[in-house]
Formats: sequence, C-alpha cells, structure tokens
Amino acid sequence: GIGFNFDCFQHYQETGDLGALVEPYPRLLRFAEYLAALRGPDGLLPVENLGIPTVWIDHDAYRQQRHKQCAFNLYAAAMCRHALAPLARAFGQRERAEKLVRLGDEILAATVRRYWSAERGVFVNNLPWSAEEKGIRLCDRSLATAILFDQCPGGNNAAALKALAECPPELGLSYPCNANWRYWALAKMGRADVVLGDFRRRWATMKSVMLNNAIQECWDAAADSTGEWSHCALSPIYVLFQDIAGIRPAAPGFAKVRVRPQLADLGSLELTYFTVRGPIRFHAEPSSKGHRISIRLPAGCDGECQFPGRSPIRLDAGRVNVVECP
Repeated sequence: GIGFNFDCFQHYQETGDLGALVEPYPRLLRFAEYLAALRGPDGLLPVENLGIPTVWIDHDAYRQQRHKQCAFNLYAAAMCRHALAPLARAFGQRERAEKLVRLGDEILAATVRRYWSAERGVFVNNLPWSAEEKGIRLCDRSLATAILFDQCPGGNNAAALKALAECPPELGLSYPCNANWRYWALAKMGRADVVLGDFRRRWATMKSVMLNNAIQECWDAAADSTGEWSHCALSPIYVLFQDIAGIRPAAPGFAKVRVRPQLADLGSLELTYFTVRGPIRFHAEPSSKGHRISIRLPAGCDGECQFPGRSPIRLDAGRVNVVECP
C-alpha cells in the first residue's frame, strides 16, 4: 500500500495526468487513515501481530520481523509527506495535505525516539534489543529512506552514507528487486561511482547473467530453480536513466526536466528517455574535462543541467544542448 502511494505520485510526476488517479486517490486516503489508526502508544506502526496484513519490506535484509519496524515507519512517514500530501495539493485539498504532513512528522518523530542512535549517527534496526542480541543491525532500506527524504536528525547522514557505500557486516542488504533504494540514496549523495561498481561487480557477474543472459530473483540463485529468473529486478535500467544520466521530471508531466549526470568512469553513453512530451535524447562522450554531453529536449520541455558546486545550466526545449560534465 505504501509503495502504491509512491507509484501514483510517480505516475503524476511522469505524466501530469491526475485523471488516472481520481479512482485510486480516495482509497489512498483511506489507507493513510488505516495506518494512523494502527499506531501504538509509542506512536509507531507495528510490524507484528497484525492478523491478516503482513509487513514484508524485504526477505534478505532482516534477521527478525521486529527489525523491520524502523524501515517501515520511515517509509510510511515519507509516504505521508512526500507522496500523498503532494497528491492532495494537486487535487486542491490543502488542509488534507497539511494533516498528512503532520501524520508523517509524528511517525518520523516516534521512529527517531526509538531507533536513532545519536552515538552512531544512524538509524539502528535493533537498537531497543541490541544488548540482548549482542550487536547492532542496520538495513540498506532504512538508511536509504532516511537519506532520500532528509529524515536524519540535523541532516546527519554521513554514517548512513558510509554504511551504504561500504556495506559492513551489520548491514542487511535487500534482494535485487529492492536494490534501487540504496542506489537512489548513493546517487543523491554523489556516489554514483559505488552504484556503477555494484553494476559491474554484483549484477554483471550474476550466474544467471553469465550463463543465461537473464536476471535472477535473489543474489544467490540455485541452478534449475525459479530463482534464475526475476519478476522485477530492473534497477540497473531505471537507475541508469534517473541517476547516471540523471534525468528526472522537475514539474509534473515533464513540463520541466532536471538533468544531473553522474557518469564517473563510464566511457560513452547514449540513451533515449521517452516522455509524454516526446523523447529526451542523451549522448555523452569522454573529453579532457570529463564528459561532453548532448541533450535534446522535446518541445514544451525546458530544463536545467546541474553539477555540484556550479550554477545550473539552462536547457532549451526543442534543440540540442551541449554541456561539459566534470
């Protein structure tokens, strides 16, 4: 349900089409009300003893079900503030949006109280039970969510970024279909080099890739099993568009586009991003300064190209824009 809220918001961002959301939107609101009613005395959403509903999140990253509570609550808080509240505003329901923001803030505050370690500067999945369990457990999902939606107290995300980049033994790593969260967070923080390294080391060397030219469902897939084929492990494709080429809508329906390339040590890269306004064509070649990039935007789609420490470069619609990427 939380993921579907983000899917609906992403649909609106990609297409600018609210009409397709008229039917699901009231149901999204009821789902938010359901979540609000589930909160316990500590202000947190439970992940155990829910009856028929199940909190899944991932099956590789967690040793115990209770370790999922931190990630689940951060995800729900982000949904309220960054997916459903913007949709409420788009539908002209400002008071509803403010109520959703307050709900998200309350859930986040409760999560910080229970799972934020000021000593370590990171959300710890088993902080309440770490002495009993003789060690700490982290997960890529909670750390990535906290970075993506600015949930670390005081903006203190250095430890989370370090863990996502280095993958220490205490970090639970999500299975391939959920790898995108870690990659999105690393890219947001300018560490596309780690993302590309993972594509080369972890994805390109999958047995299914090397033997069958297919993507497997889990990191370790047994031969002659259904695990040799994945149902949705596609993050290398869309992360390439969104974070390596760095193309994202900056206004609903691609009325404006933001391009934030992070090409690291890649050589040439050429791709086409098909949008509701027409194709965005991206081509990069190595140059003495890094990369020379050509970006052709469709009509009605102005934009800007962003690089760290530099003023944005204007991109004009309907023409080829050439920029140098450090």
